[in-house]
Amino acid sequence: MESERNITSAIQNMTVAEVRKSLAFMRKEWSKHSRVMPFFPSQTLPNSNMMVSDFAFRFVMGHHHKRHQRANE
Repeated sequence: MESERNITSAIQNMTVAEVRKSLAFMRKEWSKHSRVMPFFPSQTLPNSNMMVSDFAFRFVMGHHHKRHQRANE
């Protein structure tokens, strides 16, 4: 019998839905970037006071931590 996965956020104090919305925002902004309209990692995420660069770092580190935690179970 398969065990059910408990879906948890990769970023502490953010829900899974908030993380997904932030990732969608970053993808959308990146797709619009050009020489005239560059992508600024220092911009703030909507509905948050977190910068894109801070979110990206926390997401990568949180995801990495979760993967290693699962591997050690």
